[in-house]
This record gives sequence, structure tokens and C-alpha cells, in this order.
Amino acid sequence: MESSNSEERDQIDQPPVPRQDEAASEPGTSSEAFQSDEWWRASAPESDWAQPVSNPTTTEIGQRKEPGTADVYFCGRTNLFPLDLAIRAIGKENLTGLLRACWDQEPIDVLARDGEIVLATTRDPELYCPETLPILANVDPEVVANARDQQKENGTPFLLTLARNESIERQLALDLIRHQGQLLFSQLWSAPNVWIMFEKNADVLGGFGDVTGDPDVDDWSLETLRLVQNPEQPIGFDPASIPSYTREGFDRVQKLKLTSDEAQFGSQFNGARSVQQIAKNLRLDLKSARQLLFRFVALEIVECWPGSTTAKPEPKAGMGRLFGRGR
Repeated sequence: MESSNSEERDQIDQPPVPRQDEAASEPGTSSEAFQSDEWWRASAPESDWAQPVSNPTTTEIGQRKEPGTADVYFCGRTNLFPLDLAIRAIGKENLTGLLRACWDQEPIDVLARDGEIVLATTRDPELYCPETLPILANVDPEVVANARDQQKENGTPFLLTLARNESIERQLALDLIRHQGQLLFSQLWSAPNVWIMFEKNADVLGGFGDVTGDPDVDDWSLETLRLVQNPEQPIGFDPASIPSYTREGFDRVQKLKLTSDEAQFGSQFNGARSVQQIAKNLRLDLKSARQLLFRFVALEIVECWPGSTTAKPEPKAGMGRLFGRGR
């Protein structure tokens, strides 16, 4: 009796656990999932994304749920969670929602539907399309300005708004939306320490049923990598390094739509040839070889090993044939 009474007193004397501590212990909000809270401040303010759209026919990209109800599927910085892994997760898990990338400029949003990439956009029209496109030559400048203003408000690409208003030809506009989105996303490959977050949210795709998605996320990523302007700067490959396929890399590269240059370059990876030797075999300058290698490394198809001081004999039966689906 005395022991049971003392246990009751101990339970009564113990103060209740604060709700803040309970929330901190929930899965997905631990220090492992979130490295810091600074990334929330790096993204656009919530008040921006929650503003109602004046035009009811326009869908607001990135429209937030009530605080605390966002269904974050994954998040992290690209030094630990590579961009390629995030894009592949969309395809592998058939995800629908919004992938947001926060960096030193306006966040970039990638919309996905059932594992397909629908489009990439941002609320900064100048970042999205800094040049004047020939397709806009015969469009009223005021109409273009209004479409750009709508993109600032809700993130919908101004080219899509012009196509819906029948100001420009629809199919050509859709092709440009795809290209401009890939060109926009390509800047992230060279950006350091980007914070990425995927929020599962089917509502955000409600107004984009007229835009078809890219079914193969690997090919979509490869096309964005071809648009990278200066890939050798952030990684700085050693010409003596030896590229070698990862565990799944050789199987994945068979399914890619490679150009002839990419296919020939990839066929040289045998675990013994250095980047410099591959460039010599294919009569490529070192800059071109680095650009090609950057794509394979960014897709996590190959990894580079330090060159050995002792030359290794090359395998007699190499992978000399062209592979990939071709372009």
C-alpha cells in the first residue's frame, strides 16, 4: 500500500510534458529531419503565398494550407540531399505536389503530378525569362505586362497566361514553358547548398490540367543538365580522376535518351581510364569532357575516384558499344 501510494504521489508531482516538447519529439520535426529553422526564412513569406488571387480563373502556385498542416514528404540541403535524388523520388514514388528550391534568389517551384514533372516556375518573371522572346513580337505590351504581373502574384508562367488568353499560339507556348522551366531549374545544379522541400499537395495542380507532364524524370533532369552554363566551377574535376559506374548507374544509363556524344563518352567508363585519357581517346578538349562528366556525376550514374600513380591495365573486353535509347 505504501509503495503504491508513493507511486501515485510521484505521478502527481511530475509536471505535465509541455506541448512544445511533444511537438519536438514528433517524427519529421527532429534535428535529423531539419538541420535548422533558417530555411523557413529563406523562402517566400507565408503572407505572400496566402494572398488571394484577383482573377478566379488563375491558380495560385504554392498556395499554403493552414499552419501546421503541410504534408512535407522530404526536405534537406543539396550538399546532403542531391537534386537528382529529389527528382528521382518524385518519379519513383509517383508524387503529386510542389518541390520548392530556396537559394540566393527567388525560390524555384517544380510542380509534379503522379510522378511526372509538369513545369518549373518562379514568382520572378525576369529570373524566369530575362530575354524578350520572338513569340511576343506581335503581342500588345500591356497584355504581356499584365501576364507578368500575374506571375509575380501567383507564380503561373506568364507564357501560360498568354496562351490561355489566346494571345500566343498554344502548342508553341507549351514548348517554351517546358524549355524556360528547364533553363530556370538548370541554375540550381551549380548553386551551392540549396534548400529543397517537397510538399504533397494535390490542390496545387488543380488549375494545370491543360499542361502535360514529362513522364521520365531522369530524362527531364538530363535535359536541364545540358543547359548548365559553367558546370566545372563548383565541382572542379581532376583530369586524372577515374570515373566508374555506381551500383545502379549502368542500368539507369541504358534507359536514358543520350546524345551520340554522351553515349560515346559513357562507353569509355571501365574503371581504369582517367578523364584525360577518355578525352584523348574521343579527341575531346578537356572542357567538353568535364561538361559531359558533370552530367553523369550529377545524375549519380558515375562517381570519380582519385587517379593512381600506378597505371592499371585496361580490361580487354570493354564497353565499346553505344548505349542508351538515343535521341
